[in-house]
Amino acid sequence: MLNKFWTVCLVLLLSLTAGLSAQSAEDWYLDKTIVDIRFTGLDAVSVNELKGIIRPYISKKFSDSLSWEIQGKLYALEYFDLILPQVLPGEKLLPGESEISTVIIEFQVKEKPVVNQIVYTGNNRIRKGELNDTILLTKGDLLNKSSIRMDAQAIKTLYLEKGYVDAEVNSSIEKDDEENTATVVFDIVEGTQTKIEEIRFVGNDVHVTDKVLKGLMQTKAQGLFKKGILMENELQMDVQTIEAYYHDRGFIDAEVREINREVYRDEEDNANKLIITLVIYEGEAYTFGGIEFVGNYLYSTDELMLMISQAPGKTFNKTRFQFDYQSITDKYYENGYIYNTFSLEEDKDDEKKVVSYVVNIVERDRAHLENVVIRGNDKTKDHVIARELDFEVGDVFSKTKVMEGVRNLTNTQYFSVVEPQTYPGSEEGLMDLVIDVEEGKTANIIFGVSFSGGTDFPVSGNIQWNDNNFLGTGRTLGLSTLFSPDSQSVSLSFSEPRLFNTRWGAGVDLTYRHSENSKIYQDVDGDGVIDPYIDQEEYEDSNEIVSSDYLMDYESHYISTGLNLGYTWYTDIGRFATYTGIRGGWEYLDYNADIYRPWSDNIRDNYHTWQYYDSWWIKESWDTRDNVGNPSRGFILSETLTIAGIMDISTKDYMKSVTRGEVNFTLWDVPVTDTWNFKTVFSVKSAFSYLFEKPWEPVDVDPEIDGFSVDGMFIGRGWYPESDGQALWDNTATLKFPIVPNILAFDVFLDCVGLWKSKEALEASTIADYRFSLGAGVRFDNPTFPIGLYVVKKFQYYDDGSINWNPEPDYVEFSDGNLDLVISFGIDIY
Repeated sequence: MLNKFWTVCLVLLLSLTAGLSAQSAEDWYLDKTIVDIRFTGLDAVSVNELKGIIRPYISKKFSDSLSWEIQGKLYALEYFDLILPQVLPGEKLLPGESEISTVIIEFQVKEKPVVNQIVYTGNNRIRKGELNDTILLTKGDLLNKSSIRMDAQAIKTLYLEKGYVDAEVNSSIEKDDEENTATVVFDIVEGTQTKIEEIRFVGNDVHVTDKVLKGLMQTKAQGLFKKGILMENELQMDVQTIEAYYHDRGFIDAEVREINREVYRDEEDNANKLIITLVIYEGEAYTFGGIEFVGNYLYSTDELMLMISQAPGKTFNKTRFQFDYQSITDKYYENGYIYNTFSLEEDKDDEKKVVSYVVNIVERDRAHLENVVIRGNDKTKDHVIARELDFEVGDVFSKTKVMEGVRNLTNTQYFSVVEPQTYPGSEEGLMDLVIDVEEGKTANIIFGVSFSGGTDFPVSGNIQWNDNNFLGTGRTLGLSTLFSPDSQSVSLSFSEPRLFNTRWGAGVDLTYRHSENSKIYQDVDGDGVIDPYIDQEEYEDSNEIVSSDYLMDYESHYISTGLNLGYTWYTDIGRFATYTGIRGGWEYLDYNADIYRPWSDNIRDNYHTWQYYDSWWIKESWDTRDNVGNPSRGFILSETLTIAGIMDISTKDYMKSVTRGEVNFTLWDVPVTDTWNFKTVFSVKSAFSYLFEKPWEPVDVDPEIDGFSVDGMFIGRGWYPESDGQALWDNTATLKFPIVPNILAFDVFLDCVGLWKSKEALEASTIADYRFSLGAGVRFDNPTFPIGLYVVKKFQYYDDGSINWNPEPDYVEFSDGNLDLVISFGIDIY
């Protein structure tokens, strides 16, 4: 029975149809220019989501077919239950005018109900949170019956994966017509869990043994380390794997013809037991007889043959042939010929056991983009997304450019999901590209701890707020503070990655720091020797130990600001970037001059004086990583050169070089479920940093002030902090095991770090100078909660080849195993 709304809508629709028929002679709106398209009845749907659909029709001539075309595209979005069009005059008639020249289309819409609740019944073995993670439906979505059916199937699949082979899932919808909301109910009958007792094979009598086939399968019988749970999708993948194994060895007719399941009740274990028998037909091995192309005019046969990797006469490999065939179709698709059709004819010579193929190609014109629609970006502005796409409306469709755009959007780290979809356009040769995005968290507050080897109290707290998509504009705004008993600082930063919508990026930052510095050498008598020693030789003979009675403290205030500018080139072999920046700062020192006289003339010169420092830096990088935030393949190489003392009034004069490299490999990526892969990424990082004099102005550098340090948290994990280095070489090899993608990971790492306090020490370095850390632990793989917890074993090599497994006995948390607990807060230095 129709409710009141539907009755009114039906009457309006019939009245409109009758009116149009009666007034066919008065169709004043036909062939009038469309100046606007409006909507009434929108509530949950934003008009911005519809602009990509309606924008191309503005300024076109109105016709009934055009109106139906627009309605068809709007219905395809699955946002509306009903769409009623109305044509309005585009302007008011003025005295003396007799005809209206423009029109406005107004669509009255009834949105699909909004899902306000999702209810599960009968789920005793699987918690609600896991079921929510399985389905795509979320509270606030528009009701979509086909999606709900798919979610019910996804829940059933989840139960099948956990061994509940007789589970049943039904869905129902409870609507509230007054509020236009709906409650979705998933009614679950779990059944009994079934475990695999044995896997058998029949028919593999000649070519492949049971052992080989069992080794190919992810499905395993119950054992000491195997749960023996039947996952139906996993079993089907095993069937495909077995058939592919045969096909890649020439047995093109091989197939798993039957999967027999024998279930019986084991009362002792209170479970159902399952025996699976796979019936296999092997057939005979075939060789490859070659391939022929028909209908190819855009590309010659010689060009296409270059993509065929297997030679005639060799044992046929079906997987390799499929990759070759995909390469042929991609050659057309990547150049816009997406409406071409391809058909493959197989020619089997059963007597000679040879298989050949004919590829029939029907070539058509290139497809052009009619519409590019962005959906799901509630916060991020459309132009921020569009600038990452190297194509626009009217361009020839290119699969390569679309995938590059997806990768660029992923690398912005604004989105957790980026999915492109293509739809036919309004006429042949045109297509619509819809990019669905799901925004991730870009603003975060981090509370953490960091370490520094240059102060009395090496542990300091920090609070950091950062939004790398500020107000959805793609800009980054950050505020950070650092505080400890002897040091406090606050920094404000802002950056624009796309200055004036170009590949230029710019940034600015401002920092204030206050610190109390202790254990400073004195020279009260002014003889140039550290007190209380008479000369340098006496100081060195004492192992450079100075009693605290002869040390002093001072207080410093430091203000600095920096500007940077850079450009990024996107090429087929990676992203190349050049950045440069300047930094200026002022420092003020205070101490009791009536009591103390610092040994360092730099400190004395800075007493009650605002001293100026400046520097200029330039950075070059080459980046091929697939995902900047969490790479699984690719590398990055970078070089940063800093020159301090640009202006004559600057009190710092040095050069600093930092050379970095990182390479990532995916060792394996095995699907386990529909949503999770067992994946391992191997990463190697290396960074060499060096402080040196300006060749044109040989002023001695001061590693105590401007040098490098091992912090024990990111560099030389587990080691006691040490500073004052003129050179630092930091190396790390890591095996990463994502447990929950982009949330939690397990790492195994080996650190190797060398710190040298002078050029001479670096030149005379040996293996004994390096600090090694072998560790493992969990890491929150999420920029909003970047914490790692590791257990670390430190060790050190000696020149004679021996190993010291406890090089810092006074700084070990777990004395029984000489292990350290390392908690890393913040973001990786790379």
